[in-house]
Amino acid sequence: MIIAKSRFYLKFLLISCFTLFNSGAQAADSDSQWQLSLGLGAGIRTNPVMDNDDIPLVVIPQVSYQGEHFFIQNLDFGYTLLQDEKQQLNLLITPSYDQVFFNKWDINNFIERSGLALDSSKDNPTVEATNRAIDKRLLHKRRMGGLAGLEYSHSLGGLDIQLQLLTEVTQYYNGTEARVAVSKAINLGKHDVKLTLGTNWQDEKTHNYFYGLPTQEALNHAPYNAAAGFTSLLRFDWSYQLDEHWSLRFFTSYRHLSSSISDSPLVTSNNVITAFAGGVYHF
Repeated sequence: MIIAKSRFYLKFLLISCFTLFNSGAQAADSDSQWQLSLGLGAGIRTNPVMDNDDIPLVVIPQVSYQGEHFFIQNLDFGYTLLQDEKQQLNLLITPSYDQVFFNKWDINNFIERSGLALDSSKDNPTVEATNRAIDKRLLHKRRMGGLAGLEYSHSLGGLDIQLQLLTEVTQYYNGTEARVAVSKAINLGKHDVKLTLGTNWQDEKTHNYFYGLPTQEALNHAPYNAAAGFTSLLRFDWSYQLDEHWSLRFFTSYRHLSSSISDSPLVTSNNVITAFAGGVYHF
């Protein structure tokens, strides 16, 4: 019953997106703009989940569309409710992020998330005997949920501030997330630099779905019930325009996982490091 409802809501969201897209494109075709680029290079995203391999980043496509109200930014679908020179309020639909660490093939392996996705003294241990007691075949499948909610952005003194309040609407875990990010962009001729600092609060439903260990899956290991918590983010982006179509690009980010995530018996690291360097072709 829950799976059927999840599929229904997912279809509803997709139909809504295409409906908004068609209406937005027809209403302001002259003002709309598609942008497509393809990054080719070498990169990696470390994986904090036990026994799971780090995730290679080789091909990174980027797709964006901006209409009068409707927009697409990679995997984000939005509709602008309010906009002026300094602020913007959007309805937003975006996929969840955490399942990328559990699924071998996931769309997030190929789409780079530039925006939003606390301190813990825990070291980065290897998989100890206590972790090996977990039979991974008993773990439930972590699915890519659909998040929907509001996004607000504001420019203040050269800083871009972004807030998102999202809830999981595909009914896999019915969780809630709140994201805040502050970024500073600097243009130096052909060089573009951007520094981002952010945090992502996730409730206990979200953490338990991805990182919890319920009794029926624990067997010889103690069950684990994850609490809500904050994950912090620091990110650096650099690009250099070579000509009309080609640019060089480098980005790296550091995520410090919430202690309720890093304390999970499924997790063997308290951070996620992402880095990519390569060339980008702009169509």
